[in-house]
Amino acid sequence: MYLTKRSNGIYHIQFFKLDGKPTTITTGTKSKKDALKFLQKFQIENKRKPEFLLNDIKQKFLIHSESIHSPTTNRDYKLTLNKFLRFTGNKIVSEIISNQVNEYLQYRIKKSSTYQGRKDYIYLKSFFNWCNRLDFTETNPLNKIKPIKIPEKQPLFFTKKDFAKLCKVISQNKDSDLLDLTIFAVYTGLRRGELLNLKWNQIDIESKLLFLNNTDFITKSKKIRTVPLSKKAIAVIKRRNRIDEFVFTKNGLQFNGDYVTKGFKKYVIDAEVNSKLHFHSLRHTFASWLVQKDVPIQKVSKLLGHSDLSVTQIYAHLTVNDLQSSVSVI
Repeated sequence: MYLTKRSNGIYHIQFFKLDGKPTTITTGTKSKKDALKFLQKFQIENKRKPEFLLNDIKQKFLIHSESIHSPTTNRDYKLTLNKFLRFTGNKIVSEIISNQVNEYLQYRIKKSSTYQGRKDYIYLKSFFNWCNRLDFTETNPLNKIKPIKIPEKQPLFFTKKDFAKLCKVISQNKDSDLLDLTIFAVYTGLRRGELLNLKWNQIDIESKLLFLNNTDFITKSKKIRTVPLSKKAIAVIKRRNRIDEFVFTKNGLQFNGDYVTKGFKKYVIDAEVNSKLHFHSLRHTFASWLVQKDVPIQKVSKLLGHSDLSVTQIYAHLTVNDLQSSVSVI
């Protein structure tokens, strides 16, 4: 962008449009001093902001996500952003508007489910908040979109009887490593990632405590927490062979997440219990059994490592003692 002087003595500003085409605009003056003032004002008013394409920013965000999220969460971010990119095209991030995002979310709800739509809403809002903080965008297009509500759903959990049937089937198949993992999971409430990345140096048998310190594996809540170990959980630890840095291994190697998920599901089917139960149901079982024994929901929330008590409220329906005593007075 620079000044040029025409044959009639009037100064013009010559510059290039966004499409690369050269163009000029008159300053309307023959005075170089006034023309420079006009140029300065014009430059301020027409200052171009850098344009960032969605695909490029997506790549930057995933590098950031990898450093703060678990591999599973980072993978979910990647899936959501890839689907969003295919739906919208490789647009300039700052030009994406609320209506485009809303259309994508409605498409996901229709093609998949309300649960998936809500998950995409959460991930996209987080992504655009990050874009806003780093000045890739001026606003978050999801701020104008109402959060997607999902119907309340009771968590599936094992009854004591069904859990015993499951353990019997796993034992009969001589899968002692997965059996230990299963029992430890149901008596600690740890997530799959926390279990598979658990190391011996995180366990203090004497104090009966387990430490999730975010050193080698970042927990979902990203918070350091201490988990007390019950007698049954300690019994599992004591019978494990310390042949590797990881507590739970298969044939001396760290457990593979997909193997655990699929292998566990096979045993659930073989045990002829509810086929909808899966490995994460062990965490629900831990919480449900505690609530059924009248452990306060606040303590259950801390044991699960929930960042918000409202998340734990899904188990509140399992205890009706207080409510029963309340209606008994009339």
